Amino acid sequence: MKIEDNRNESDENEEIRLDSRFLRYQMQSAAKYILPHNRVGICLRHQIEQYGNVDIFKHRETQRAFYGGLMVCGSVWVCPVCASKISERRRQELKTAFKAHLDTGGHCTMVTLTFSHSARDKLDDLLIALGKSMQSFSRGKRHDIFRREIGLVGKIRAFEITYGANGWHPHIHLLLMHSIGIGDPWDWVDMEERLYGLWEGACAKNGFATSREHGLKLHDAAEASTYIGKWGDLMDKRWGTDSEMTKANIKKGRSGSMTPFDMLRAVIEDGDLEYEDKYREYAKATKGKQQLVWSPGLKAKYLIEEKTDEEVAAEKVEAADLLGQLHWQEWKHIIKNNLRYQLLKEIEKSGYESALIKIGIRKSPPKMMDS
Repeated sequence: MKIEDNRNESDENEEIRLDSRFLRYQMQSAAKYILPHNRVGICLRHQIEQYGNVDIFKHRETQRAFYGGLMVCGSVWVCPVCASKISERRRQELKTAFKAHLDTGGHCTMVTLTFSHSARDKLDDLLIALGKSMQSFSRGKRHDIFRREIGLVGKIRAFEITYGANGWHPHIHLLLMHSIGIGDPWDWVDMEERLYGLWEGACAKNGFATSREHGLKLHDAAEASTYIGKWGDLMDKRWGTDSEMTKANIKKGRSGSMTPFDMLRAVIEDGDLEYEDKYREYAKATKGKQQLVWSPGLKAKYLIEEKTDEEVAAEKVEAADLLGQLHWQEWKHIIKNNLRYQLLKEIEKSGYESALIKIGIRKSPPKMMDS
């Protein structure tokens, strides 16, 4: 009996460890520790109103509990909790535009762009060079000819950063929405060669080299669809072998590379100081930058409401029931004892009142004496 109890406890601990929400909270705490002056430190910790109550909701469909009345940082770059919510919203927007465009007879193509770099390069310098190279790539007569040939309607740019043996690896994924198809396989080869010539020249103009093997890749609509579908995957899923693209900074890197959120995992598991420094460098370099950029007017064309990452992270669109409210002193106890995840999990497991008692912020009702 004792062995069975130990095994059950071990199974429960393993279930918690693998829970994506638990992992996000742990990673958020690591980010708070690494970036003590960043807004991630107040995210889902401080009440919107000082001494205000904290609402607890339960999603009607998923039966998952979640908090309301708390500040959020809205950072898709450094906050695993906000990034998960924002990425799912952006995935839905991409799906809406993609489907609407294809339903009207349009075409979609993806272009992946990168350049050569080394472990000596600073991320700040690489991002400046990448931005300037993208501007050069999207200008000039040859690019205008390309736009006309495919009837470019608009484009969506996804910005991604990984880290590996050759240091920081920033790259761009462009989803092109156009009215004219590229055509036969040899047309694809010709188009890729021409685009690579544009990209090689743009990189050279800004002091960087690229290669034909890795610098530019053209992907068809099927891969574009895979990319959009994977944008909302859980952050602990690895890349699929059938696609070059997935959920940007939330995903795990390929073998031999890491995403910035992988660095947080390493800090949690190993206390690795090297990755703390790298994460600080990454947070500083990405501050104020947009991860997903649409052409002007493209969202309006497909009736997609324009909202900032901060607005998306703060809004509550789920159909949910209010279970109750925590007094600010009760919430202080939750934060002080690092019980944010445990409270939600216990509510889902045994109910709201029972969870509050088990967590230690409410007392058990007195037992009734037999008459």
